[in-house]
Amino acid sequence: MVRNKNAIAHIINGQWSNVIANCNTYQLRMLHAVRSCRTSALGGQLYQCNSCCRHHIRYNSCRNRHCPQCQNTQKERWILARQAQLIDTTYYHVVFTIPHVLNSLCKSNQRIMYACLLRSTWDTLNTFGWNKKYLGAQIGATTVLHTWGSNLSYHPHVHCMVPGGGVTLKNKWKQVKGNGKYLFNAKAMSIVFRAKYIAAITKAGILIPQKLKHDLYKKPWVVYAKPSYGNRETLIKYLARYAYKTAITHHRIISYSERSVSFKYKDYRHKNLIKIMTLSSWEFVRRFTQHILPKGFCRIRHYGILNGSWKSKIFTNASVKKKDWKEIWEDKGLEINKCPHCKKGILILKEEIQPKRGPPCK
Repeated sequence: MVRNKNAIAHIINGQWSNVIANCNTYQLRMLHAVRSCRTSALGGQLYQCNSCCRHHIRYNSCRNRHCPQCQNTQKERWILARQAQLIDTTYYHVVFTIPHVLNSLCKSNQRIMYACLLRSTWDTLNTFGWNKKYLGAQIGATTVLHTWGSNLSYHPHVHCMVPGGGVTLKNKWKQVKGNGKYLFNAKAMSIVFRAKYIAAITKAGILIPQKLKHDLYKKPWVVYAKPSYGNRETLIKYLARYAYKTAITHHRIISYSERSVSFKYKDYRHKNLIKIMTLSSWEFVRRFTQHILPKGFCRIRHYGILNGSWKSKIFTNASVKKKDWKEIWEDKGLEINKCPHCKKGILILKEEIQPKRGPPCK
């Protein structure tokens, strides 16, 4: 049993015969990208230190949004863009969750169910924003779809970051009531959200059996709403953590072998205790695979005053120069071109390493 910073790729490699037998072609492409990330399969660059003359190879990343190794640079770019688009107000973290009884419908109609989930989430927030009892203004929201629980179970839900105010019809800013501790009534939002979501999926052509519909109305749906504390920098990082989070990261994996995988997870039902779960290696890959989103599906969306059409009006000087990955990390104090061996020399590019050529992944 060993720990490895590229553990997920090794686990997928070890179960590749099962992956071929049980996954569709799109899932195969995504998993192949993850297992090939930062390996010779994708090519790279050969560098030589001008001091100790050692050679160093940097392999290319797969840039896949499901890959735990490829989200950090994108996250930093997103943070830079949000720094110029942050309203000076309290932000609220709102989570909309659908019941587990809808899981089977979600798995078989992912694109429709996920799109309706994101849209119903915004429709609910927008309804309460325009309600004069709560605010009476155009609010905004950044919504992020997550499909996983901490233990890699299937659990579709939407995280929202909502500024605590909006723009009135007279084009003036209006703050929500509650002195930064309260956005909208969570219980009331859950009732409206349930009605809007069921109506949306029905309109989209999803047939809901009568017994299932009865179960959907039997229990209240969970809506969580709390203010996000911290300064501007903390808030932006908080936003980015949810925007570019993957189903699981390498640091949570404690050990793995050909037979089993052990990883840490947070048990939200028991006071957020950190526990350890052990699954068979194929079950781990199967759970990881079920969180691959439909092709081209956008899981991060901006609505209301945070939508593109509004941003140009509210954030007049919000344009940010796009930086390449080296500039981003050098600005954070990392010396990208310093030799990792002697810590003195500079790495000089010697040649490009071409990716391995061969038959396409089956």
